[in-house]
Amino acid sequence: MKFNSMKEYFYKLNNTGYQLLMVPIILIILYYSQLLADLAGRLVLDKAIERVLLMALSGLCLAVLVLAQLLAKRKANAIAKEVGLGIKLEKLGAVLIRKMVALALAILLMPMALLLTGNGYFSIAFGVLLLWFFLQWPRPNRVCQLLKLRGDEKEMVITRGEAFK
Repeated sequence: MKFNSMKEYFYKLNNTGYQLLMVPIILIILYYSQLLADLAGRLVLDKAIERVLLMALSGLCLAVLVLAQLLAKRKANAIAKEVGLGIKLEKLGAVLIRKMVALALAILLMPMALLLTGNGYFSIAFGVLLLWFFLQWPRPNRVCQLLKLRGDEKEMVITRGEAFK
């Protein structure tokens, strides 16, 4: 991820996160708008298949969340040993984008399952996963923690480049 300033770095990360969430949010809106217009129909009518789908998707989402978290942390620890703030941020940006993509794909499964089954648990899971996505948002403090920054580098990231102007 190329950037020219700290503001641009976080601007690009934020835009990527928002863009990744657009499709799942549009699908949820689509489902509930169909529900309000009495057009919503369930494609999966068997309760047993619905329960299996609920369990399988829950397990898959949990696995994706754990793997994304562990891989991002491991790669961030390796990047923290690099020299130079620009190099660290560039490499961490790619890692954080991959993590956001994995989380967005896990979130996307919930509205798709909701469209198939009409089960309200998928709405709840969507809300929980959306909350988790925003808790994992790449804020300056989180970037400093991941890269184990101290001193001037930390101040530069926290203030988004304004500290040394």
